Amino acid sequence: MMTLTNLSRVFLLFCCVALASCSTMPSDRTGPENAFSADAIWIDVRTVEEYSNDHIEGDLNAPIQSLDVATLASQLGLERDSEIRFYCASGGRAGRAQAMFEEAGFTNVSNAGGIEDAREQRQLK
Repeated sequence: MMTLTNLSRVFLLFCCVALASCSTMPSDRTGPENAFSADAIWIDVRTVEEYSNDHIEGDLNAPIQSLDVATLASQLGLERDSEIRFYCASGGRAGRAQAMFEEAGFTNVSNAGGIEDAREQRQLK
């Protein structure tokens, strides 16, 4: 039979494991791939309204809701190996944009996370 002390220990261990797993970043936003070249193309896939409220000067706004890979690639003259970094508010929509470009054959695309992550990675804070 489990005593109250042992039950408390198990609960504490569970809480520690749960908290530790919440604080880790997805693997596509950590490590060496977080490095980028000065030629990287940064694309904000948030809505026009979000972009107008807060944006990083010089970055393209291409809302995920209307994102067409072929059209955008043609307009920007993108090569299949062009370095493209997507971001949004938290990384979810950027992940969808990354997947869309990868499905279209682009090989050097990544999810930079949210706009604050993009600022931090570029030391714009």
